[in-house]
Order: sequence, then C-alpha cells, then structure tokens
Amino acid sequence: MITSESVEKACAQVGDYDDAAMMGEFDRFFKAQPAICDFVVELTNESSQQIQEITLFLSYMIFKAIEAGTENLNAVTPGAIEAAYHDSETWIDRVSQADGTDLDATIASSLEQDTEPFLLQYVISELNESLEDGSELNDEEKGEVFFVLKTVISSLSTNRRIIETQ
Repeated sequence: MITSESVEKACAQVGDYDDAAMMGEFDRFFKAQPAICDFVVELTNESSQQIQEITLFLSYMIFKAIEAGTENLNAVTPGAIEAAYHDSETWIDRVSQADGTDLDATIASSLEQDTEPFLLQYVISELNESLEDGSELNDEEKGEVFFVLKTVISSLSTNRRIIETQ
C-alpha cells in the first residue's frame, strides 16, 4: 500500500518544480507509462480540455506517489489496464446500486477496503478543490475523472504488487 507519506512526498516534490522541470517530468511519465497515458487520453478525448488536463495531471501524481513508495515500477500493459477498467466498472455498479443514506456508507466502506486508500483520498480531495481559474468541477465531471483515476490507481498498484512479489 502506498502511504500518506509517499503521497505527501510526491506533492512536495512536484510543488517545487518550475515549468521546465514539470515538462521534463511529463515526458518521463509518457515514456515510462505509455499505456496509462494512452488510456487517459482515449477516455477523455471527448471531454473538455480542463477535464483532460486535470485527469492527466492527477494520473501523473498517482504515478509519482507510487514511484515514491516503491523500488521498481515497470510499464503497465494494456491488458492490466483493461482488467482494472472492468474492476472499476464493477465498483461503480456496486456503488450506484446503493441509494440515499446507504450511498455514503457504501462508498466509505468500499474505500476502506480498497488496496490504495491514501491515493483515493488524495484524488477525492483534489477533485473537491477549486481549479486554477476558481471554478469547480460538477458532480458528473468529478465522477468521470474519478472513474479514470481509479482505473489508473488499480493498474499501477497491481503492477507494483506483482513486481514486489517476484
């Protein structure tokens, strides 16, 4: 499991980057995880540029936090992303079957059982923040971004766990 310290470390490092360093980091991310980047671009290609940018940035932050908490991180395969995508769909179906007061309890319970609760908490926190222009994402946009990022988290963390057990 990625710790809150790994998430904080990644946030602190990225907070110190200037524009050139950030561009270099994105280039490194695209080279290290091409399937993840392709997945994010493909799933958000019909969304607004704002959604595309925040989803790609948060995908990078997830990558950075996982990288901070592990020795090795190989490139994720398209097959692993597909499996994580189906798991995310199942999770969304289960959560959407809960209604009213059960919804919050179902989500909270599900997040507690998740293998990467600190990454999910980070994503939720970021999605609830105001954007650089002061606007906020609406619930549908938050859901769209969350679904993609949950898949990214599952893909990268499953890949990390496989490497650590070898």
